[in-house]
Amino acid sequence: MAIGVPRGRHALSVNIVFTCLATCITAARIYTRLFIVKQMGVDDWTIIVSLAFSWAFFGLFVGEVAYLMGEHIEQIPPETLAKQMICFWATVPMYQASLITTKASILFQYKRVFSISRMRFACLCMIGFLAIYGTWTFLTAWLTCVPVEKFWDDSVQGFCFNKKGLWFSNSAIHIFTDIAILVYPMPVLKSLQLPRRQKMALAGVFALGVFVLVTSILRLKSLLVISESTDPTYDNPAAATWSAVECNVAIICACLPSTRNLISRLIPRIFSTRSNGYRSKVTNGYSYPITPTQNKFQTSVAADTLDLDMKELTQPSKTSESEERSASRASPGEIKVTTIVSQEFGHDAPDEESSVRRLVDI
Repeated sequence: MAIGVPRGRHALSVNIVFTCLATCITAARIYTRLFIVKQMGVDDWTIIVSLAFSWAFFGLFVGEVAYLMGEHIEQIPPETLAKQMICFWATVPMYQASLITTKASILFQYKRVFSISRMRFACLCMIGFLAIYGTWTFLTAWLTCVPVEKFWDDSVQGFCFNKKGLWFSNSAIHIFTDIAILVYPMPVLKSLQLPRRQKMALAGVFALGVFVLVTSILRLKSLLVISESTDPTYDNPAAATWSAVECNVAIICACLPSTRNLISRLIPRIFSTRSNGYRSKVTNGYSYPITPTQNKFQTSVAADTLDLDMKELTQPSKTSESEERSASRASPGEIKVTTIVSQEFGHDAPDEESSVRRLVDI
């Protein structure tokens, strides 16, 4: 049996798609961290909390639809309207909490991968700002009206904050933090020397980050409509839909980089972090050394802290026994051509570039 009205059901279908997608990507991230990388970090636990808030938002969203969100207000019975507005009131802090914890997860990941002290300090400052702002926005979401019953019952004595001013100021800060988190690693990322496929894959991940920013901006229009509406139950589906899309896409963007190790096993041609390091040199009995700069292993932006298969990367350079026996039998004055295969693995000192190469899976 279908619940609600068509406008509400359409909004719910969009929410279902994005919430399920965010759940699948988060599950892939946790699987990667537990069974491939075998190391869970604070950022991983934080994204699980964010997903829990997203599901709480989804549950309340279902309640709104069941209580006729999308129907004209004059056609909704008073008791049903009150229940719908209670669900609406409760969705706001869940939405805010999901966004804040997702951004905190991204910053915890940055803090873990950046070895440069100034980068880590910037992360701590941004996390501190999010903690203060998150507390404020969560409390004001619950206490938009005092007492809270006034939010869904105008007959109750009390007062309410200006919803338009409150919602738009919070959205503006969210957009600011979206831009800050998106731009923060760019100076380091643009200096990386990566194969074209890996650059495209990385660009795709950060393009999703831009999409989060775009959804935040597009949501402003629906907020303006609902904040000035005389028929909020009819106009609310658009704002509710964009809110669901925003918080779930943010989770997806936060999780995608950490699934690289899993994806690289499924699509190795695109996400592979290995490159051949074999070099040959023709000599007349003399061996010329090959320096690390001549044969350097280039990890991708997604590489783990050398969780790669080192056995595959460190094959010693040597000639075969048959070649040695052949050389010993060579006649005097004969020129002998020998192929020497060598491979070296360059370890650079920790810097911004090497730390960002660990951005995804460490």
